This record gives sequence, C-alpha cells and structure tokens, in this order.
Amino acid sequence: MAGRPILIFPTATVAARAKLPQSFGPPGPRPTQAQQRKRLADRFQALADRFGLIQADVGGVDPEQVIVFETVGSVTDFQNVVKKISGMEWLGDFDADIAEPDLGFLADGTDATKLPGRLFVVVGNRTAYNEILKLWRAWGKAKDEKLPHGFGPLAAVFKHLHDLRPWGPKDRVAATGVLAYWERGLAANQPSIRFEAELWCRGSAPQRNAAYDRLSTIVTQAGGQCLKRATIPEIDYDGVLLDVPATAIRQALNAIHADQDTTLLRLTDVKYFAPMGQASTAPIADGAPTPHVSKPLPTANPVVALLDGLPLTNHAALQGRLVVDDPNNVASLYQIGEHRHGTAMASLIVHGDLGANEPPLTSKILVRPVMNPDRPDASGRREEWFPAGELTVDLVHRAVKRILEGEAGQPPIGPTVKVINLSVGDAAHLFDRQLSPWARLLDWLAWKHQVLFVVSAGNHLLDLSIPVPPNAIAAMSDEDLRAHTLQAMAHQRVERRLLAPSESVNALTVGALHAQSGPTGAVGRLVDLLRGAPLPSPVSSIGSGFRRAIKPEILVSGGRRHYAPKIQPGNASSAQFEIVNVANQPGQLAASPGGTAVPPSHTVRASGTSNAAALTTRRAAQLFQQIIELREEAGGAVLADSRIAVILKAMLVHGASWGERESFIEKVFDGPDDGMERWWRIKRDCARLLGYGPADFDRGTVCTDQRVIMLGCGELNAGEAHVYNVPLPPALHAQTVQRRLTITIAWLTPVNPRHRNYCTADLWFDPPDSHLQVKRTNAGEKTVKQGTVQHEVLEGDAAVPIAEGDTMPIQVNCRADAASKLDVAIPYALMVSLETARPLAVSVYEQVKAVLDRIREAARVRPSIRPGRTRR
Repeated sequence: MAGRPILIFPTATVAARAKLPQSFGPPGPRPTQAQQRKRLADRFQALADRFGLIQADVGGVDPEQVIVFETVGSVTDFQNVVKKISGMEWLGDFDADIAEPDLGFLADGTDATKLPGRLFVVVGNRTAYNEILKLWRAWGKAKDEKLPHGFGPLAAVFKHLHDLRPWGPKDRVAATGVLAYWERGLAANQPSIRFEAELWCRGSAPQRNAAYDRLSTIVTQAGGQCLKRATIPEIDYDGVLLDVPATAIRQALNAIHADQDTTLLRLTDVKYFAPMGQASTAPIADGAPTPHVSKPLPTANPVVALLDGLPLTNHAALQGRLVVDDPNNVASLYQIGEHRHGTAMASLIVHGDLGANEPPLTSKILVRPVMNPDRPDASGRREEWFPAGELTVDLVHRAVKRILEGEAGQPPIGPTVKVINLSVGDAAHLFDRQLSPWARLLDWLAWKHQVLFVVSAGNHLLDLSIPVPPNAIAAMSDEDLRAHTLQAMAHQRVERRLLAPSESVNALTVGALHAQSGPTGAVGRLVDLLRGAPLPSPVSSIGSGFRRAIKPEILVSGGRRHYAPKIQPGNASSAQFEIVNVANQPGQLAASPGGTAVPPSHTVRASGTSNAAALTTRRAAQLFQQIIELREEAGGAVLADSRIAVILKAMLVHGASWGERESFIEKVFDGPDDGMERWWRIKRDCARLLGYGPADFDRGTVCTDQRVIMLGCGELNAGEAHVYNVPLPPALHAQTVQRRLTITIAWLTPVNPRHRNYCTADLWFDPPDSHLQVKRTNAGEKTVKQGTVQHEVLEGDAAVPIAEGDTMPIQVNCRADAASKLDVAIPYALMVSLETARPLAVSVYEQVKAVLDRIREAARVRPSIRPGRTRR
C-alpha cells in the first residue's frame, strides 16, 4: 500500500519517571505469634528430622535439601537474609496458589482465593538449617516479634508463614505433565522412557556437577542412562535428558499414587521432571503439482532466520532464496516428500500466500533445521519432531549462538539477522504460570543480541462439541454457530494454553486468525465452524501470558481450518467435529515437497498459528527495509541497528485493535450485570481470545492525509522518563469527527529468573486522554502494563478547542522491577498515530509534519541529547 513516510519524533525531553499507583491493599490477615508457634512447631521439627533421612542417601556428608517457605501476604528482601546464613543458597521465589489457609489467615471472612501466595525456595545443609531454627525460636519468644538487625525480612516470613516443607516429589511432577507422559509410555509398552530432568541450577560449577553426578548414579543404578546435559546459568537452567527403564518408571508412578517416593523422586537436586520435547505443528497434507511463475531472486543478506524443519531447497519457489546451515547433517535423515513443515514456512516467509501473488522478499532467509522426520504414524508417514537425542533448549541455544555469535572460533553465520522465526511449539509443555526453560532462553537471547523472536502461539487439534443435534448444524444461523464455537473453545481453555516457548515475555507471540487472502476452494463434507468470520482460529491457543500479560499479542491470518463431522453412534444431542488431514482442506497456499519434476513445484494448503507467525516474520523483513528508508528522512539517524528489534516489535503491533469483535464476544460470554465486575470480565475474555487484536500492518505503518504515524526511540535508565510532544493539528479544532489515538511502546527486558517478577525492567506510559477527549477502548489498564508491549487504543468524537502550536505530551517511564537496581539502559520504541474516520479539509499529516519540522529546526540551535544516549 503506497503512502507517506512515518514521521520521526525530535529528541525527547528527559524527566523523572512518574510514580506508579499503589496496587496493593492493606496487609492480609495473619495468625497471632502464639498461633504460629503452635501450628508450625511440628513442621520445623519434621524438616530437621528429614536431614537424617537425606544423610543416609548421600553417604554421611552434611546433607542438603531444598526448603520451601510458603507464605500468605507480602514479604520482601528475604533473599538478603539468606545471604547472611552460611551454607544456605537462594534459589528463587514464585507466585503460588496457597492451599486453604487456616488458623487466622481467614479472619474476618477473607476470601482465600484473593490472598497472595508465594513460595520462597532455598537450599541449605543441616548447619544452616539449625541457624534458621534458632532464629525461629528467638522470634517466637520476642515480645515485639522482631529479630536482630539484618534479619527483619525473616521475621516477616515467620509472621506470614503458612507452611514450611521440603521441595518434594509432588513439586517435581505436579504441573509438568510428566505423569501422564509416563503413563502413555507404559501403555505403549515402551521398554524405556525418555524424559527430562531440570536440576536446581546451583551457583557454582562444582555444586552443579556434584548434583549431576548424584542424579547419574541413581539413574544408572536403575538401569538407565543420562543421554545429554546442558547448563545455561544465565537462565537458571541445568537440564538432563534421561532414558529410564519402564520398570523404574512404573515403580515411581506406583509410589506417587501411594503418597510415597523413590530414590529418584526424592533426589533433592531435581527441580522438575518433564516430558521430552514434542513438536506441535498443524498437519500438512501432501501437495499437488502447480505451475510456478519465476520471480526476481533476492540480493540482500538475511534479515530473517527460520528455526524449523529442513525446507526442500531445490523447490522452484525456494531455489536461490535460502541459506541453509545444517551442521548436524539433518538432511541425511529426510526422505523424498518429507520436507513438509520447513518448506511451507519458508515459502510463506518468502512469498506470503502463493495464491495472493505477492512479490517475494528481497533478502535471503537463513534456515537452521531443529526438527527431523521421526515416529511414523499408523500409515507409515513420518512427521517432523524435535531430535530424540537432544534437549530442545540446548539445541535452540546452540543454533542461535552459531547464527549471532559464532562458535569454535568461527564468525557468526548470520550477523545481519534481526528476526528469528519459531513456527513450532512444544506440545509437552503448556504454560502454567511458571516460564518454561525454552521461554527463558528466548528472553535472555533476545536481550543479549537485541533480536526479535516471532513465535507461534501453538496449535491445539482438539475435537469440538456443539450442543445441538448434528442434523441441525446446517440450519443454524451464522451468529449462533460462531457463538457456540467460541464457547466450545473457551470450555477447553485449560487444554488450549500457550505452548512453550510462546509465553516468552520478550518474544512477539502470534495467534491465528480464521482468515486467508485466497479462495476457500472445494471443501466437500468439511464444515467451517466460524462460517468465514475473521475470529480466532479454532486451532489457536488462547489465554494469558506470564503474570496475566496479553499473549498472544496479535492475531494474523492463519488460514481457515475446517472440521469434519465425527460419527458418534447413539449421541444425537450434540454434534462432534474433528480435524482430518485431507487434500481439500482450505488454507493458505504454500510450497510443498513431492513429485518428480525438476525443480519440484508442488503446493499445498495449510493453516494454523505456524502460518500466522511465518506471515508476521515476512512483514517484519519488509518493515526492516522501510526502517532503512526512514533513515533518510528528517531525524532518521535515531533508527540505529541496536534499536531495530524493538522498532519492529512496535510496528507489528501498532495497527492491532479489537474492532467489532468486542461487541460480539460480549454477547457470546455475557453474564450477570454486576457493574465493574462484568466490565472487567468482558475485557478479560476479549484479551484472552484476541490479544491486542488482529494485526493491521498497513494501518500501523502507512501514513495518509487523515492518518499520521510518529515514531520515537531511545534508551532509558531506571528512574528516568522521556517526554514526547505530539502536535495537535488545528484541522481538528471544534470538529465532531470520530478520531482514534493509538499509542504503542515496545522494549526488551533483561531477566532475573530467580525473582517472581522475572522482568528486570518495566516501562509504561499513561495515556493523555484529556487533550483530545478520547477514552480507552479495547484491553484494560492493568492488563496492558504486564508485558513488554503496551498498546492503547483511545477513541472519541467530542469537539475540542485546538490552537496553532498545541501539543500533547506522552511520557515513557522506566523503573527497575525484578532487581534492586538496573545498571543498563533499556532500548525502546514508541509509536503514536492519530487518525480521523473521514478526511478533513486540511491534511492532518501535513499539519503535524510542519510542527515537527519546526521543533527539529529549533533544536538545532540549542544543546540536545545525542542520538543513542540519555542524560543521567
């Protein structure tokens, strides 16, 4: 779409950051000191006794165990106390659901579900624990409930302590899905089962190696082996791939069901046991021959890297467009016709939907295969999976390091890469409040290399049930069928959670919209449960991200996924539908392996979140070229390479909005009219289903006479703020025209994986609604400030007075979050657009541009901050 260039803000004014509003209430109810002594005395003694049991396992040395302090209410700075106690190490703290509190915690009718719970986790030996025990007894006798200087936070822990216990077998398996994974392996009569153990990542290499040796000894004694180990201290990860005989797994399951344990289950060094990574991709049918139209080959170096299956490099649509890095010789594992997923994703990134006949990218794509064919299905067809002998976290870490850092003394193979696409997810790791190691890896790598990861939210190929007789589906109205489909998806929200690593806070997560640019084609007996409406795809993940952040941030066309009626004899009360992999499934047209032509030119229709992420990555590559061109515009020098990732992130989100979908979802999930509770419930449901909304890449990056987009970027230190003055066009003076103000900031944060808040830096702005008399629409204020993208859409039509030269300030603030201090500056990008629903007599764009030019010219004659730096 042709349009005018984005305008670059003049250098921002540095200011002190705004204060955050108080978001916490009065301290929660708690037992008295006497009640705490009575209810917790046995717990403290039981933990002391347990050290003797561990000593028998570790051969007489001073034993260690991981201890959990489970609190109700707010406690801060506990880790500083841990540092004072010799032999004790801080491992982290986590938000948690507390089992129903007792003896005082429910005073005055407090709702247990609203009490904040935290787990403080430390590792210590008997000597260190004796020091804790001594302090506990001193606190219990102190009339003022205080402890000696320096131990005040520990006194707060004792006041709010709900439970004290070891990190036990149930903690290691409860939320990882490994129990069901073991059961499936046993049901399939597998002689041994491969799975992962994540060890507590201790502070020193000797401690980590000793923990690994203990695990290896136990696994070997059980007849198994440790196949691979990877340690990444920066993300608090020490992972081991295990292969354990089925007999030992059955013993472990029997012990858990009997509320007992085994030597392996009680090994204190283990944080979690988890299933081996399982690739989740929507099925892709075999392709059909298609005439190929030659298009110009790319000349620029790769901007995009694709981590996926291996594409068919000699496909007519891909020849000369890929740079493949295959250090593990994955190509030797493929047979003819098996290069399915990587070929489709590479095709969508290069060409988009082939049915739309768009121009190809002008830069090559760097491809690193991270999947290979494995595990044939009942028909003998092999699908692509993560390698059975690899830890996925380690494999992706090595791949990205090779691309951006180099390895073994060799230079990086992709130094120009700014965007990395992951159109795959791990079906074995659904997001459950705590970030997966894979997500933590992406967060760390994104910050370290200032690169944008574009990740698919994940597909869920679940059956859907519509509560009407099967023969009534055809006669249902479009609105009723769509409503029932969304309700069926919502009922499955636990099973439809984000797949790792899409919960990554620094990544841009993309869900699928039930839409495509090409025709649907013949669908035979298949049924479109959304009747063509551009709503969330029935296969897409739904839910929230870390600490209820909006995830996925955007929805992008992922093709129309249709369902087949499922025959269920005797069930006439509801219609059941399932996904089938058939050639006439609609979807977006992409390259496919197959055939004997040279070069191959088959195509296939595919759909899902993988497609949506691939198309988003394609647009990111195109926007990179737009950024390069913007450097030639006034103020363009601020668009430095170090800021490209955050600029692209803001650009990709900036055009998103809920539109009319909000009113439809309100009807579908309407409940009792209980005032603000209902308002928040609707906002929450919309955010879970829509994120920030379907992306509109043109609306977010293309200016017109009635839409002006402004871009600013820089680096912020903790406690600082940057103020941007947005010119208000006089053309809006006293006009009752509908107008929209959209503000987006995007950044990448360093992370602290041992802190419950995790994100070291927090950026935000407060929308200036008074100047234009616009009000917040779409997502609510609390939700939009939880992630690393804050996107606000404000609308109004009231007549307001605007004089020549009037401006509206927008202040971007920065504070340290999961750290006591922030010792690095945080790159960010700010995008602001102002648009009217109809053209005005005078160009809004030209009026804003004129003011920005005057501000920039005036700044030339006075001192200013140099681009890329901030004043301290």
